[in-house]
Amino acid sequence: MTPPSKDARIVIVGAGAFGLSTAYYLLASGYSSITILDRTTPPVPDGSSVDISRIVRADYDDIVYANMVVEALELWKTEYKEFYYPCGLLSMTPTDNPKYLADALANVSGIGLPVTQFSSGQEAAQFLKLTHEKPLDGLAGYLSHDAGWAYAAKATEHLFRKCIQLGAVFIESKVDEIIYSADRTIVTGVQLDGGKMLRCDFAVIAAGAWTDTLVPSESRMMATGQPVAFIQLTEEEYIKYKHLPIYINFVSGFYVFPPHPESHIVKAARHSYGYTNYRTVATSSSSRESSQPPEIAYSKGATPPVRTTLPKDAEDCLRLGLAEYFGCNIAERDFVKARICWYNDTLTKDFLFDYLPGVDNLFIATGGSGHGFKFLPIIGKYSVGIIEQTLPTDLLDKFKWRTDIQKKEDLSRGGTPLMTLQDAEAGVYPITNAESTQGVNISTL
Repeated sequence: MTPPSKDARIVIVGAGAFGLSTAYYLLASGYSSITILDRTTPPVPDGSSVDISRIVRADYDDIVYANMVVEALELWKTEYKEFYYPCGLLSMTPTDNPKYLADALANVSGIGLPVTQFSSGQEAAQFLKLTHEKPLDGLAGYLSHDAGWAYAAKATEHLFRKCIQLGAVFIESKVDEIIYSADRTIVTGVQLDGGKMLRCDFAVIAAGAWTDTLVPSESRMMATGQPVAFIQLTEEEYIKYKHLPIYINFVSGFYVFPPHPESHIVKAARHSYGYTNYRTVATSSSSRESSQPPEIAYSKGATPPVRTTLPKDAEDCLRLGLAEYFGCNIAERDFVKARICWYNDTLTKDFLFDYLPGVDNLFIATGGSGHGFKFLPIIGKYSVGIIEQTLPTDLLDKFKWRTDIQKKEDLSRGGTPLMTLQDAEAGVYPITNAESTQGVNISTL
C-alpha cells in the first residue's frame, strides 16, 4: 500500500457520507486534485445519505463507536448545528433486557451522557405524556438525552458545497468498471457511463450499497434493503407530538422520529436483517451475482418514482410500532411515501477502510451497515488516517479488509430475518426460531 502524493489525481467514487467526508478531509490535508463521481448531484435520491432524518446517538455496545459519536456531536452542535435536532432517544425492549441495550447503557453512562431509566413502558409513557391506550406496553428501557437526529439531505448538501469550495471537481456519471493494469496491481482509471475512461493515480471506492458491484468483496459486504415510510400529521398533531424523542423497539427493529418541524411528517423505519436483491454484475473480464439496489434510470432533473407501499411484513411492523408510540389513529393512515433504504452491511457491521489487498492504489471506504451517517462530520478523518496509515494500530485493525471472514451477530437489529426482496413482496417468509428473530413471531406481524 502506498499513500498518494499531495498532487496525485485522486478519484472518489460515491458522493454519500463516506465519499464526501473523505474528500473533505483529503482537501483539508493538502491534497490538490480530488474528483468526486456519482450518478447525480448529492444528495443522490436512492442513496442512504439522503432523506429528512438520520439518528445521531452514542448508544452503542461498542465503546469505539460511542466515543466517535461524542467526537461527531461536537461538530453537529457547532458547524452543522442548523441541521441537527437534539430530541433524545428512547430505547425500549421487553423487560428481559438484551445484552446490546445493557452494554449501550453502560457505555453512555460511563462516558457521562445523561440518561433516564424506565422500569416499565407505563413509566416511560407517563414521562413522555403519551395518552393513547397501552403505550409502550410490556417494555422497559431508557432515554438518552444527548441523542438527536440530523437533517440528512441538507447536511449532505452542506458538506458537498464545502468540498467544491475547497477545489473538488464533481462529475455526474455512473461508474461502470474500475480499470486496472495488466497485472491488476494498479488502478489506472475508472470507466464512466457511456464508455469514457477517467484516468487517476489513486482511487477511493465509497459507493455504499453499490460497492460490491465494483469491487468483489467475497462475502465481506452485502447490500440489504430496509423499509421506510412517511405519515403526514396535522398542525395540531405536530404541536402535540413535537416534544417526543426518537423511539426504538429493539425486538421488532422498529424506530420512529418525532414529526419533522418543516413538513410535520413522521418518518418510521425498521433496522432489521433486511432484504437482498441479487442481480448479475458483468464486467469486461467476469460475470457474477451480487446483492444491490434495484436500478433506477437517471436523467438530469428527474427523481425516482414515489412508492407508497411496502412488503406486508414491513408495513405490519411499522404500523404496530406507530400504534405503540402514537396510537391507532396515526398508525392506520396511508403512507404519503415509502422507500427501501439500502445499507452496505459488512460481516462484523464495522466500517471498512482499507487498501484492497494486492492493489497498491485502490482504497475502500464503505460498510456503513445502517449506522454510518451520524459520523458524517468526522468519518473522513478516520478514512484519511488509514489512507496515510497514521491512525492507532487498534483502529487500523478494526476497520481493515479481513482475511478471516467470520460473521458477527448484530445485536442492535430486530424483526424478521434476512430474505430476498422478491420473496418479501410476494409474501413468502422464511420459517425461523425465536432466537433468530429476537422474539418476534412473524405470523403476528
